[in-house]
Amino acid sequence: MIKFNFKANINTNGANVDKKGLKIILIVFSLFILVAIAMFMGFWSFAFSGISNIQNANLERYEQKKAIDALPVLKCAVYTDQTITSPASGEEAALYLLRVGNVKSYLASDEAQYGKYKTYENFDYNMVAGYPKGTKLSVNGKLYPIDFKLCIMDSLGGGETHFTKDIYSAKPSEIYHIRVYKTSENLKMDALRNVHPWIKNYYHSYKGLKNILVKEYVFRNGDSVYIKGKIEHNKIVPFAEHMLYTPSTASDNR
Repeated sequence: MIKFNFKANINTNGANVDKKGLKIILIVFSLFILVAIAMFMGFWSFAFSGISNIQNANLERYEQKKAIDALPVLKCAVYTDQTITSPASGEEAALYLLRVGNVKSYLASDEAQYGKYKTYENFDYNMVAGYPKGTKLSVNGKLYPIDFKLCIMDSLGGGETHFTKDIYSAKPSEIYHIRVYKTSENLKMDALRNVHPWIKNYYHSYKGLKNILVKEYVFRNGDSVYIKGKIEHNKIVPFAEHMLYTPSTASDNR
């Protein structure tokens, strides 16, 4: 009777199998599988975390916009016998406001524009206020001196109709389609480098904004302007709020 030795330590060629080598191969292969699984789980954890952070940021920005829209509005009229030269258009103004933002882009997902870049303008809530010394704002027939550098213009007051001109500047490192979005006016922008945190970031932060856009609104004596604010201690106190998740520091926001 033929007996089979199932414990025989041979390979197909009849040679002894190196058990130690086989164990090493199995251990290395197992470690490779474990590392691959860990990397896969880490990647997906990072991806889901990034998506969650974006969703939370968008929600917080939406809530901030709702809160700002609900702020009380002062319906003002500008009164002064002096003027100041506005920085973008060069027009003489009793008051000018500068809306500061930047240009962003994204890849279109709709079928007609799929794969193409679309651009949009993104602006901070705070606007820079410029005026000659002695300028006052009338609220309900009472005059109040202006003593602020930043304010939020309310759109219901029709302030957009006072738009005159914009200034744009982009760094050479900016991507091409944004760099050529508008003609850069670097000298005009340079004169404004310290009036707003976003412009400061553009000039003073190596990893900050790569482009900056300023829109100018000019008001003359007697014009109406609506701003978010309140009367406190016999003076106008404008609400000042920077958009969330944008370049700024605590010192810049004062």
